[in-house]
Amino acid sequence: MPSFVGRFFLTLTASLMTFLYSGPGQINAQEVDYSNHYRVFTGSGEPASLEAIVLAMEGAEAVLIGEIHTDPVGHWVEAELFRRALELVKAGEESGALRPLALSLEMFERDVQGVLDEYLGGWISESQFKASARPWEFYDEDYRAMVEAAKEKGVPVIAANAPRRYVNRVSRLGRDAILDLPGRTRAFLPPLPYPQPTEAYRAEWTALMSNMSMEDQCPAPEVEEGADEAPPHGMTMPPPEGERPPHGEEAEAPSMPSHAMGAFMENGLQAQTLWDASMGYAVATFLADHPGGLVLHMVGGFHVESFTGTPEKVDYYRPGTRSLVVSMQLAEDFTAFDTAEHTGLGDFVILTDKALDKNYERNCTDQDQD
Repeated sequence: MPSFVGRFFLTLTASLMTFLYSGPGQINAQEVDYSNHYRVFTGSGEPASLEAIVLAMEGAEAVLIGEIHTDPVGHWVEAELFRRALELVKAGEESGALRPLALSLEMFERDVQGVLDEYLGGWISESQFKASARPWEFYDEDYRAMVEAAKEKGVPVIAANAPRRYVNRVSRLGRDAILDLPGRTRAFLPPLPYPQPTEAYRAEWTALMSNMSMEDQCPAPEVEEGADEAPPHGMTMPPPEGERPPHGEEAEAPSMPSHAMGAFMENGLQAQTLWDASMGYAVATFLADHPGGLVLHMVGGFHVESFTGTPEKVDYYRPGTRSLVVSMQLAEDFTAFDTAEHTGLGDFVILTDKALDKNYERNCTDQDQD
């Protein structure tokens, strides 16, 4: 059984998500029209539009789009931006100014790139692809539409993330624990040793962890008047799937000595940085191999907010890369840009309707219930 520290870290840094297969009967986010459930702003708060982002894409090489993993509106926006990037490529092809295009996803790990390529090339079935590529839970609902569009148009999809088992090793044992991995394994990682986190990123990580420790990640939903009781309340920090307590029981929260917490925080930051380094290296490598290319990279919001994390690593591996950062944020009033909260999170900030977020139903309820 993994330690509490290991389970807690994996839960936090994966933004409280689990990695399982999609269940049947789910509605694909891209099949619902969410065009009235978001607003686009510049990083300074001026009203903007998806068209403005697409126009900015023309001068960019890497478009880094930070999502909330449980946000269906954000997934709709991602699919729409990718669709418009495909239109840009088609227009370029017709004018003789063709740009190589790639879709890059945090949601696939580097060691399944071959499986992903086999599927895109039509060599294996979708069922075999899903069985072998370890897609994230809710892949069908959140990301399948983009992968299928890429497959149809012959656009490569980059499995950008470091394999989770090596990130877990860093989270448990520290950044140097992967230096002695065998050579074949290193092919799935960025060049080692990978770069250290910047001081700005370290400060953001510390603030994130501090806020998470104070916030209830599974607040009980409001109960309508006349209802007998609230729905079952999930654990504040649910462990990864397969390690949850039996339904109806709450996991005890073991105490952690201060010295262990210090190592946990540092190892957690180093593991997060390994993810960023892997994704940054994947994006930079495609651009180095395809001059004039354009990559749309979909990733969790913290990895790109305030231009730290993955954007820093893209520039580390390919200095001077023209990156465009799009940060998506849930908001109760998605029409109102909060200057104090949203300024500077990206070149563009997209506020999405928090009322539609699926965090509670995905992470705080027992989905196996009838």
